[in-house]
Amino acid sequence: MSFKSLLVHRCDLYDLVSTDDSGSPIVSYKKINDTPLRCRIDLTFIRQGKDPLWLPTVARPEDRTGVMFFLPNAPLKAGMRVKVTRGPKGFFQIKGAIDEVWGYSELSHFEVGVSEVSTLSWREPRSQ
Repeated sequence: MSFKSLLVHRCDLYDLVSTDDSGSPIVSYKKINDTPLRCRIDLTFIRQGKDPLWLPTVARPEDRTGVMFFLPNAPLKAGMRVKVTRGPKGFFQIKGAIDEVWGYSELSHFEVGVSEVSTLSWREPRSQ
């Protein structure tokens, strides 16, 4: 079984871009991929020593956290937003470093820690 066959979820990546509007900078998230990317998101997996542990907060639902796996050609950066279109629905933010996982002689895949972004604090940008 290949690693690629395990990537059964799909997602869109959004990155912060700055545009100029009559001399005023406007910063917003923009979708950077044309077709949905293959990925896998595991909201029950925590990498010991890398991912933050759950902390209880009063009067607030807990954020879903987990790990996402991508093919080595994915254009990832820390801070990007991820919209999962097939799999556990939601909006997530890439947290921390992007870990490279190597096979015997070549890059096998990327692993990134993610945490859910509240839909109240972030909305998907409109298509232009």
